[in-house]
Amino acid sequence: MDPPDTGGRKPRVTDRDLLDVFRDAEDPVLSTAEVADAVPIKRRGTLNRLRGLEDAGDLESKQIGGRNTVWWLADLLDVESDRSETRADTSATDTGAESADTRPESDTLPEDVRDYLEREDVPPKTEHGRSAVVDVFRFLREHGTAKTGEIQDAVYPDYTEEWGSARTMWNALDRYLPDVPGVEKGGYGEWEYTGDDDVREELEP
Repeated sequence: MDPPDTGGRKPRVTDRDLLDVFRDAEDPVLSTAEVADAVPIKRRGTLNRLRGLEDAGDLESKQIGGRNTVWWLADLLDVESDRSETRADTSATDTGAESADTRPESDTLPEDVRDYLEREDVPPKTEHGRSAVVDVFRFLREHGTAKTGEIQDAVYPDYTEEWGSARTMWNALDRYLPDVPGVEKGGYGEWEYTGDDDVREELEP
């Protein structure tokens, strides 16, 4: 018999619990929101946990439509083969091949930038503010140049609990972006990424 609900802390969600969400899902590729709906963690916390699993090599991810991130198991091919479902196998093959071709085995540059911002005490100084700045860095690094509206559309969906609108979020971030390694203001309403070499040079002590 299960113990009564005493109204205490929510049950701890382990990494295995998060990975089981993917293993049990009919669709092998899930958005952050879909994973958050399956576990007792807020969306922001779920996103951080998923990134940790990606860093550990358990998950892989990709931005779709410049707006949202989708995730899948790093061993998706093996999982789908075990299911013996032709449709799922085809999806897994396409996704796995693209990931292997486009993602480096180890890419710590975004986290190196986060460490730099914390070490140099670069604002914004809230955890969600710095996380959003790093997400802007990730987006510009992937796309090279982008309009302000494109960046807002890509980043804001993961911060709806922290800011009431994309414009409010942007007003809290844009004045600090020129202090982020690799990020420069381009033309009117446009931002640019200067390249990995410039970032690494600026990160050197």
